[in-house]
Amino acid sequence: MTTIDPRQTRAREIVEDAISKLRAMGMTADGAASLLCIQGAVRVEDMAKRKSNVEAVAQFAEDVVDDA
Repeated sequence: MTTIDPRQTRAREIVEDAISKLRAMGMTADGAASLLCIQGAVRVEDMAKRKSNVEAVAQFAEDVVDDA
């Protein structure tokens, strides 16, 4: 059985709240998520961590989604 860290759950709630607020301003869901992604990236000061994050995002972009 896997346990979920309550901090991870709270962090997801914060992100979802931010996306909801941006959507209420008229942004699309993709636009809101993209804005958070970029705004988060520019705030990462450690260059190695920034590169690691970019690699992770690039991997998400390449992953095949199975809609079946």
